[in-house]
Amino acid sequence: MIIRSFALAASLLAVTGCATVSKMTIADRLENLGLSRDRSVCMADELDDRLNDDQLNKFARFTVELDRADTALEAISSLRQIEDPRIARAVTASAFSCALN
Repeated sequence: MIIRSFALAASLLAVTGCATVSKMTIADRLENLGLSRDRSVCMADELDDRLNDDQLNKFARFTVELDRADTALEAISSLRQIEDPRIARAVTASAFSCALN
């Protein structure tokens, strides 16, 4: 029973840790693209609220491509390549929401 409880707690920590790492990765990469730290963190928080963990991790991996973009136009263009429309909508909504804050 104790071992099962420990395994469950470890699993929950691992899942929470992955989401936190993705969120911070997203914030760092958005900042590298030229957004302020506050806006980057705001967007990462918004995305964390709008997306499930799989989608958040997928977007975190996708931000590698955004990080390689030479211009904002290239970054926006690469956003069109996201195959999950929910992620694309969440990124757009988060960008608008954080721009208004």
